[in-house]
Amino acid sequence: MKKTFPILCLAILFFSCSSSPENAVKNFTENISKGRVEEAKKYATETTGDMLDMASGMGIIPVDPDYKFEMLNDSIVDNKAWVTILNTNGSSEVIETVKIDGEWLVHMRPKF
Repeated sequence: MKKTFPILCLAILFFSCSSSPENAVKNFTENISKGRVEEAKKYATETTGDMLDMASGMGIIPVDPDYKFEMLNDSIVDNKAWVTILNTNGSSEVIETVKIDGEWLVHMRPKF
């Protein structure tokens, strides 16, 4: 019993810190709102990171230091999830995430 308790504690800690679509979107949006592009890219796919670099280079990253993350709902299907949040102008916005190597990452596609 003495040996199983520390293992159980470690398992609980590991699973409580594991990635989720909500956490990925929360970390991504909070870092973007504070202008921390490099930190936000840690929660994004490579494609999304490239888009952030381009937007940052053009000076069009929306910074809002008063931003508060508010999730409305989510939908998970296999390795994709859609997280609906309340954005800064008060309307809902759906953010897509994908699971890559066990981690949920924000995946934005260019809109042409």
